[in-house]
Amino acid sequence: MECAAAMPPKSLCVEPWAGADPRRWLVVEWRNMERSQGNVPYALKKQDGWIYNLGVDFIVKLGERGQGRRLAVLEYLTADDEWPGHSHPTEDEIFYVLKGALTFRCGKEEFDVEQGGFVFLPRGIEHGYRIRGDSPAHLLVVTAPAPGPEAGIGWDGFVSGLETTAELRASPPAP
Repeated sequence: MECAAAMPPKSLCVEPWAGADPRRWLVVEWRNMERSQGNVPYALKKQDGWIYNLGVDFIVKLGERGQGRRLAVLEYLTADDEWPGHSHPTEDEIFYVLKGALTFRCGKEEFDVEQGGFVFLPRGIEHGYRIRGDSPAHLLVVTAPAPGPEAGIGWDGFVSGLETTAELRASPPAP
């Protein structure tokens, strides 16, 4: 199916990134958020932010280009029972479990974390998680530092490549 046929309102399609399944499109959607330019305070309501659909909707609360790159804040809800092992060479990750129960793996360590729990996963160590039970997990994730787009790696580097396209092809929703 072509991306345009499945797009929600106020969204756009972006070609898959290098190494992704070429049959899969990435949907970037506005949700009541204007792009911040520079160091400007702002507040977001529930479900507001930039949405990147990677099989799961990642709601980016902070970490977009022009907002500073000290960290990125993401929120997502997933029913996928396991997130495969991966690592980030430059970023630490912090997970706060809003709902659900998970087992996080980091190197040889395992941590059982439930609603209200927190886990820190240092950069450079392979990590992943699996959901325990039948309920989806709702997570708030902080990555730090979020490297600039010149690095071409990490969440901010990945997102900045998509933002250039998004800024050119999308406009904020009407007030």
